[in-house]
Amino acid sequence: MPGLRYEVRDVVADGDQVCASYVLHARVNDRDVAVRGMMHFTVRDGAIARRTDYWDSAVFLRQAGLDGS
Repeated sequence: MPGLRYEVRDVVADGDQVCASYVLHARVNDRDVAVRGMMHFTVRDGAIARRTDYWDSAVFLRQAGLDGS
């Protein structure tokens, strides 16, 4: 996606668990898209062992003009 960037809003860490809230910005179908989300990381031996990303795909599709409306 052209112009893809993550604007990190907040980071919380507890032991080997880290959560980062963000706003994803991109340009899709000549439209600016901004979707809020959260990444959850598990860190082991100084490296990311697992990453889960939570975001609202319906918001993305609507903003990108891909929801059929």
